[in-house]
Amino acid sequence: MSDFAAALIFPQWQGAGSRKGYAAGTTFLETLIPDDLPRAWVHCANDDLSTEDGVKGLGDLVAQAETAQHLLAHLPPGPILTLGGDCAADLMPILHARDAQEDPLALVYIDAHADLNAAAESPSGHFHGMVVRALLGEAPAAFAPLIATPLRPEQLFYVSARERDPAEDQAIAARKLFRLVDGAPYDRLAGELQRQGYRRIYLHLDLDVLDPAVFPFIGVPAQEGWPIAKLIEFLAAFRRDFEIAGAAITELSLAQPDAARLAEGAMRQILEAGFGLQSRTGATNAG
Repeated sequence: MSDFAAALIFPQWQGAGSRKGYAAGTTFLETLIPDDLPRAWVHCANDDLSTEDGVKGLGDLVAQAETAQHLLAHLPPGPILTLGGDCAADLMPILHARDAQEDPLALVYIDAHADLNAAAESPSGHFHGMVVRALLGEAPAAFAPLIATPLRPEQLFYVSARERDPAEDQAIAARKLFRLVDGAPYDRLAGELQRQGYRRIYLHLDLDVLDPAVFPFIGVPAQEGWPIAKLIEFLAAFRRDFEIAGAAITELSLAQPDAARLAEGAMRQILEAGFGLQSRTGATNAG
């Protein structure tokens, strides 16, 4: 039986500033999850990347977040698996999971990047590099009604975040954010979560944590990443040791014609051994 009550299919790309094969990646992931898992789609067809408040495509991003919030409220209760799309696709799912129970929630952010820039600091204006800062309460004003209660810094636990901008390093230090560096053991993170009393966790997975030499199907590659086996080991350990309150798989980019076939084996391993889902067969038609 799946750990998840439903799936939110969210092929958002505006947060990355270009399409990058995210729609094909999200569609492909949706074909792999079990047939009987309820799901809802956030449609992301608009092409307006005009910059407002330092963010490209802000109007579309806010509108899509509002749609996601509405859909989440009408999905079956329980953990939601979000399939993105850029990293900002699970902005609302994270808050939804946080608010679903009174027990405190820890956000375990598995990502090669910190996504911690403020809009004024961002070198690109791409919101997928600002989403964590937004979750901590420093979002563009248009997002304020959606993030009425931000996360506290002590709820955030980075895993990797090996590529950071100088402003992000400063923000991590100023807020005393936890970061499990590459090469550090799982037990160091698990022990800190348990020491702080966290039982419920949300797993944000950006596939760029993987080494692009072994898994190149990602929107913003970062060198010297993880092998697939290590990621699966971490995901399985989280499921063993904690209650998964929600999760997201983001930044799968299938921009080339044969990419879905080449990525399928790894994605099945991640879904099955990592997230405990029984993937469907005969799905390599996306991309």
